[in-house]
Amino acid sequence: MVLENLGRSLDNAIRRIRRLPKVDKDAINALIQDLQRALLSADVKVELVFEMTENIKKNATDTELRKAKRKDFIIKLVHDELINTLGGKPAPIRIKTGKKNVILLVGIQGSGKTTTVAKLAHFYKSKGFKVAALTTDTWRPGAYEQLQQLTKQVGVDCFGDPSEKNALKIAVKQTKQAMAKGYDLLIVDTAGRHKKETELMDEMKKIEKVLKPNEVILVLDGTLGQQAYSQAEEFSKSTNLGSIIVTKLDGTAKGGGALSACAATNVPIRFIGVGEKTEDLQSFNPSSFIGTLLGVPDIEGLVQKVQDAEAMPDPEAVKRMMQGKFTLDDLYTQLKSIKKVGKFQQIISMMGGGNIPDALKDDAEKNLEKWEVVLNSLTQLEKENPKIIKKSRKRRIAIGSGTDYTTINRMLDQYNQMKKMMKQFMQLRKKGKGMPGMPGMNKNAMNFMNKLGKDFKF
Repeated sequence: MVLENLGRSLDNAIRRIRRLPKVDKDAINALIQDLQRALLSADVKVELVFEMTENIKKNATDTELRKAKRKDFIIKLVHDELINTLGGKPAPIRIKTGKKNVILLVGIQGSGKTTTVAKLAHFYKSKGFKVAALTTDTWRPGAYEQLQQLTKQVGVDCFGDPSEKNALKIAVKQTKQAMAKGYDLLIVDTAGRHKKETELMDEMKKIEKVLKPNEVILVLDGTLGQQAYSQAEEFSKSTNLGSIIVTKLDGTAKGGGALSACAATNVPIRFIGVGEKTEDLQSFNPSSFIGTLLGVPDIEGLVQKVQDAEAMPDPEAVKRMMQGKFTLDDLYTQLKSIKKVGKFQQIISMMGGGNIPDALKDDAEKNLEKWEVVLNSLTQLEKENPKIIKKSRKRRIAIGSGTDYTTINRMLDQYNQMKKMMKQFMQLRKKGKGMPGMPGMNKNAMNFMNKLGKDFKF
């Protein structure tokens, strides 16, 4: 298994906490120590380890849970923290069919860039692209000949000019020739360079500027260790990195430097190299990868389980909302906890169209995202009493949230409409009547409202 030692250590730590009948502070502290030992042993940067584990410890200790099991919640915290470090999501696709595409590979000498060019060529050729490779490395003897041999093995043409000593000229001239011959993807190798080699770093910047690649990929040696952080950070400052490929993750590689590199560059891993053969390149999915390390095969299912269990509105907040007595602070709390008013979406489906505010229709989530930005700029008094938000306060809120008056006014208008609608609905519920102007929804809506009333005792 890739990162076998790290995976075994993390798996053992998770197994210990899952076996406990009750998770208390001592258990959490023990888990944090296990995680720190595992990550440090894998060569993850020290500062990053303590930042990650402190975040896990704080949330594991302080978060109040409604229905999720504490141990499942803690596993989710570990998963989320590692996922965030690895860039959050799978790397977006930047190569487009029917277009001329260029990928530029950068990295230090010995990271495996040239071998990775051949692996990428094989991968994209199998996806139907007409692929060619190009080397601009004028520093390493035999660089062109090596790439030529590797690309020949996968049936891909190789461009370059071993007689030319100016890498920039090679990049411009050979790229034009490749594109003129009808290739729709050119994978460009560059000379290996260290962060202190300013001449080579400047050359890399110039090559990127003239080629305007679809993506710059940092090729990182999985055995590099903690220095991967500073190397990756420097490449990130010098170029517009889009993703990372981690090589040499087969064998004894500790691999923690890859975690550090993602944190330093804030870009995701796109592929991992797990062998010398051209097919030994795997697309990287952070969630399934972390799930394997944690020994939880269905980690996505567990994460969803915790999210579903916690995505329950506070009963008192629901009661206030359905009675039309809720404040902006209630709305803010719900947004912060579940990112969208999930239970209101269920209400909407029961209530149909008619007089429902726009913020509660199909574009609800989009509008509510804007609301959250505005709500972060409100004082507690303003959240509890929106009527006091007049012109001078709106000006302050607009500056603080980076939004305009229209967004603020729209939020307040829709909030007032929602509040009014809920009051009307509750009055009609008490009378056993439906809402006028909403044909076809009265029976279902009233049944749903009665169920809510029973569940939340209002």
